[in-house]
Amino acid sequence: TRLPYEMSPETAFEIIKHIWFLGIQFRRFNTDGYRKYNHHLWERGIVPFILGTLFPEIPDFSGMKERGADTVRRHVRDDFSKDGGYGEHSIPYWCGATLSEMLCRGIYLARLNGETLLDKDTWQRVYNSFDILAMISAPGDCYPSLGDHGGAAVEPVLQAGSAALNNKYCGELLEFRRGTGKQEHEIPLDYCNDNAGYFCTKSSLMPDADYALMSVKVNGGDTGHNHMDLLSLFITIHGQEFIGEPYARALYQTVPPGKPLRGYMYNMGSHNTVLAYGEPVQPDCFYSSKWGIYCPDTPVEAFSSEENGCYVRAYHDAYTHCRHVRELLFCRSRGFLIRDELVRGNRAEKANIQRWHLFPDVKYVQTGKNSVLLEKKGAKALLLWTGTPVLRIWTKRELCPLIVKEENDIAATIDVEFKEESPDSGVAAQSLLVLDVTGKIPGLEAVDEICSLMIKDAKEGRLSEALSRFENI
Repeated sequence: TRLPYEMSPETAFEIIKHIWFLGIQFRRFNTDGYRKYNHHLWERGIVPFILGTLFPEIPDFSGMKERGADTVRRHVRDDFSKDGGYGEHSIPYWCGATLSEMLCRGIYLARLNGETLLDKDTWQRVYNSFDILAMISAPGDCYPSLGDHGGAAVEPVLQAGSAALNNKYCGELLEFRRGTGKQEHEIPLDYCNDNAGYFCTKSSLMPDADYALMSVKVNGGDTGHNHMDLLSLFITIHGQEFIGEPYARALYQTVPPGKPLRGYMYNMGSHNTVLAYGEPVQPDCFYSSKWGIYCPDTPVEAFSSEENGCYVRAYHDAYTHCRHVRELLFCRSRGFLIRDELVRGNRAEKANIQRWHLFPDVKYVQTGKNSVLLEKKGAKALLLWTGTPVLRIWTKRELCPLIVKEENDIAATIDVEFKEESPDSGVAAQSLLVLDVTGKIPGLEAVDEICSLMIKDAKEGRLSEALSRFENI
């Protein structure tokens, strides 16, 4: 009874505000049919389970326990695939909010009190989610900013998976990153699952690894945190993030719905993908007023993995008039070969654009008509395009001053214009070689022929031959 008299007015009103918020949320759910994802999971599942478990002496609270647990299990069955992927295609909301901050708290409490929260099926779905989060973890401190918000911190997620579910991959990776246990591990370096929504590859688990994450997702639906990030890529070279979405967190936290930059954040122009004839599927204004979008499918057609590298091919038909096919060949000792095709990409005179967003601390020098050298904290990457593309390096000035205070500090974007590969082929194509040249910059000749042969080998199932060519560059 002393507490209300001794706390400050500010603290008292903070508590009153939170109680009022929870109360009005419980009241509105009696009549509101909204049941999407983590809001309802927390307010109608986790919170009632926590209250019923902690205060069994209060009849109204104890009666909420099983109802809350049943709601949690229903959400996991509805919102998580059997493979572990989450319906909201956003890494921060999946691993940070839903798993670490919500579900794991309920799991800890249930275990301490001898209660049952998850059944066998739902436990396995959550366990598989932490498997995926270990396999797609980046070399640095944070996951890439795929979906709303910024990149979530890797190690707290691994800690949650290891402590709450005794997840093997999370425990192994946490020990590996901290150097506190055996450095042997069973964690695959390549992962690909379009139900979960990710293709990921890396050269090793070391902090100086090369790494790529690509958005591939089927049955994305209409969740509030989806982006038009079809086949968008995040690329890390020698442990340094070079290509990604550097302003995703700031845009999400700062720009309210209804503003043009909000639409830009959700739409394809802010992602590392291809704009057919230089334009996204729809203008930014269609995505600016609300949260999230209906996300078209990006199925994976082929995936193969070997000790020295891997190959993936995926596509989407969102443009309706042409198909975007993206192929990625990764050689663990050298780098990436990315090939983009627009099938029936010859229906307009305007050039197509392959877009790459650099991070603000990346220094760049255009070393030729089709090459750019990137440098960041001692790591170097050489970007080399085939054919006769037109390169344009620019900045989005609208980010100043709301997101970036000084216009000169805005991160650069590289647009690569390309058209039909050959007359009457009906296919517009562009390949990009991303080489880790931290040690030295190789002298390359006949780049077009080398890239064409590597992709041909990989596409026809000769991954070992393709990687052998790559290693000899």
